Amino acid sequence: MFKKIAIAAVVLAAFGAAPAQAQQACTTTIGSVMSLTGSLGALGQEIAKGAQLGVADLNAAGGVNGCKIELSLLDDQTSPSVGVDAARKLIDVQHVPAIVGALASGVSASILTSATVGSNVVLISPSSTSPAFTQLADDGKTNGYWFRTCPSDALQGVAMAKLATDAGIKKVAILYLNNPYGEGLSKEFSAAFKKSGGAITQNVVYNPSQPSYRSEVNKALNPKPDALFLIGYPGDGTTLAREWIAAGGPQKFLFPDGLQSQDFVKDVGAQYLKEVHGTAAGAVDTPSLELFKKEFQAKYGALPAQPYITNAYDATVLIGLAMAQSKKNDSTAIRDALRKVTDPKGEKIYAGVESLKKGLQMAAEGKAIQYVGASGPLQFDKNGDIDAPRVVWDVKDGKVTPTGMVTVEQIRQLRSGSK
Repeated sequence: MFKKIAIAAVVLAAFGAAPAQAQQACTTTIGSVMSLTGSLGALGQEIAKGAQLGVADLNAAGGVNGCKIELSLLDDQTSPSVGVDAARKLIDVQHVPAIVGALASGVSASILTSATVGSNVVLISPSSTSPAFTQLADDGKTNGYWFRTCPSDALQGVAMAKLATDAGIKKVAILYLNNPYGEGLSKEFSAAFKKSGGAITQNVVYNPSQPSYRSEVNKALNPKPDALFLIGYPGDGTTLAREWIAAGGPQKFLFPDGLQSQDFVKDVGAQYLKEVHGTAAGAVDTPSLELFKKEFQAKYGALPAQPYITNAYDATVLIGLAMAQSKKNDSTAIRDALRKVTDPKGEKIYAGVESLKKGLQMAAEGKAIQYVGASGPLQFDKNGDIDAPRVVWDVKDGKVTPTGMVTVEQIRQLRSGSK
């Protein structure tokens, strides 16, 4: 589906027009590892723009600690081994204090365990949703250097189960990608759906980059379910969806955040996707979101209907604010300051150049601030996790269309079993 591009390193620096006094002689480089090619490439290229816009806004707001910020963005090709190599280059050669990324949970897990934790470098992902990261942090295996600006799939699984139940779906077959994302979301959805009275007819794992998935599809079809929950990314997901349809599978689909892609809908064929129930990370409607949308449109065009672009912006901005608050550009200082710049008792700071200028100044003066992100309020718990709503989406007239929201409070009630 995706054109394969050999990219050794893609380094993108995004600078906004800043006043003369902000044109600094020094530069601080932060890293980013994202999927610009591979099965997540179509989504990753847009998510990367969120990080680039974050750097542009920080620089237009005057830079951080007297220096302008540069983003070194490397492609992981949606491959854990390539992602680790990219992270090692950022750490060992460019000496970055923090990395925004990765996108796929499997890539982030490899980077975390093979590169960033051992080097004491902050890794803050905008889209790695596997519940496994919570356990790693809880077991003390991240040393506090792991954060994410997206909610765990422990929340998405519950939200998806609610959608299926509300739609009257009783029996669901699951096809899930063999990585931490697929495993975690399958487990969370299965538990929540069974709790609500539904049945899982089959739970079938598949490996990436296969030419065909007929065996897996045939297994998932026996016995025949009411709907398919397909967990994966656009590349392999396209092949699976096509083969499911060709095999006569019911054209009722549950799709997670990894498949909220207009390219995926186009390649499968919108005519086959008339009953879709989708979930993705939601954004609370804040002043930051509206400011972000305006800035994104001015720089890149209309904000696409896909997840995690705002989350990448927030992750990047938070690194800048943390550096300002600690008055240092090193990783441990950033780690320790990230919760200080999201202090619920602090003065609210929003996205956009003008508010960030104020936030950077207040942080540098040691004053309490609460950055309210484009993706919503960001309150990191002890494991680096946040709570966030889930957006509900479907396909209308061939277009990926957000249609509603499952709130944080609703998810909490569902997880606790209360009505």
